[in-house]
Amino acid sequence: MEPGTDHDLTEGDRVRIQQGSRSIPNLVGRLGTIVEIFRLPRDSCMVRLDGDANRLREWFFYHDELVVTSG
Repeated sequence: MEPGTDHDLTEGDRVRIQQGSRSIPNLVGRLGTIVEIFRLPRDSCMVRLDGDANRLREWFFYHDELVVTSG
């Protein structure tokens, strides 16, 4: 979630991967769509990345690694 915003992430949100303490460097800057939100571990979700060769693959991220974007 972008610092200073109080938008809770929801399924279907378009997001950009940003640098966080656990980020995978090769994924920073990529765009994707949230497909599932988890209660445990808190503040985590699964994201399907645009342009992924495996269109069904989902990646695990914490909210601090994501910024909501309009596209």
